[in-house]
Amino acid sequence: MFNWSGQTIGGYEIAEEIGRGGMAAVYRAYQTQLERWVAIKIMQTAESMDEEFLSRFRREAKAIAALRHPNILTIYDYGEERGIAYIVMEYVPGGTLKAHLTGEPMEWPDVATLLIPVGRALAYAHSRGIVHRDVKPANVLLARPDWPLLADFGLAKLLNRQRGITRPGTSIGTPAYFSPEQAVGENVDHRSDVYGLGIVLYELLTGHVPFESDSPFDMMLRRLREPPEPPRRLNSRILPQLDEIIVRALAREPAARYQTMEEFVDDLSQLPGASGIAEPSRAAVAAKSTVRLGALSHTTGPRLIVTGTGATLPLPSVGEALIGRADPNATPQPDVDLGQHGGAQAGVSRRHAQLICRPEGWLLEDLQSTNGTLLNNVPVSPEQPVRVRSGDVICCGQLTLVFYEG
Repeated sequence: MFNWSGQTIGGYEIAEEIGRGGMAAVYRAYQTQLERWVAIKIMQTAESMDEEFLSRFRREAKAIAALRHPNILTIYDYGEERGIAYIVMEYVPGGTLKAHLTGEPMEWPDVATLLIPVGRALAYAHSRGIVHRDVKPANVLLARPDWPLLADFGLAKLLNRQRGITRPGTSIGTPAYFSPEQAVGENVDHRSDVYGLGIVLYELLTGHVPFESDSPFDMMLRRLREPPEPPRRLNSRILPQLDEIIVRALAREPAARYQTMEEFVDDLSQLPGASGIAEPSRAAVAAKSTVRLGALSHTTGPRLIVTGTGATLPLPSVGEALIGRADPNATPQPDVDLGQHGGAQAGVSRRHAQLICRPEGWLLEDLQSTNGTLLNNVPVSPEQPVRVRSGDVICCGQLTLVFYEG
């Protein structure tokens, strides 16, 4: 394939190659008109090239462009010229999750921080009728160490299409992360993404993918005949409940897996440490998490915990709790003063957000803050309170908090 470094395509000045697949290469490029760096994926479109693959490539652009989610990579542009087709995407300098793997098991709170948002992004894509079909660490980009972005919907299958473009008997994806139905070229649905995310979860927690083999064919054959080794046998620190969740996600038959990505993510989200920090009762056991977050208080009742320090901020048991920064010239003063925790530097407004206690549970509302409020990476709109549950992550500007109800 031709190297496009130093060339200009569609107003994008291509700097250097940053990735390459079988029929496409990804470059870092500069968009002079908007003065920003982008990533551009280029594929040859000569007459000898498989038209089926080109059709899939065009569909990638349309599929991603229709998706709007904080954990899905943004697509900017698509074009065809001079015998090539290209997609222009958000440039993420943090690289892929694959590049950060060491082959050693990761702690569950760190894994949860990365994979639960990816699961929510997949659930959103499924709700729009799109299946990814190639969930793997190389397709998860890291905008920040705690902010994953799902990329490369080039293998997506639109569920509402009457006819797919993949011929029966062919398989699409990456062998190590194939679902059994992909391995034999059968039609797939969103449960293949459940399987793929289960494989990534297995790998991050054990340091290995199941069915490891030097032969892709043998790898695929084994998953058709054998159940995966339970991950807890490879890493005894994995909670029994988490082991059961992974084994269910990796069931050979789609009907035996989680039937929706939402159900899979909900079960993961209810485990201790799923918020990305260790529960106070487990602080002594999860030594690495404790060091990372600071000493965690044993305070009970509704509270916010500041990630990075572990500082505990109690909330009133009833009524409303104003979140912001103290201002001697204004009233009322916030019930939760984030100014003492780096709020000014993190872009927290004086009146940033509020938590509201209602009989049905706690609600979170943004108060037209300057830098916004996020709940589990999803923006919260002013005057539109949303339900918040124990373990949920709240971002006020750049300051990250974890909510606990009791």
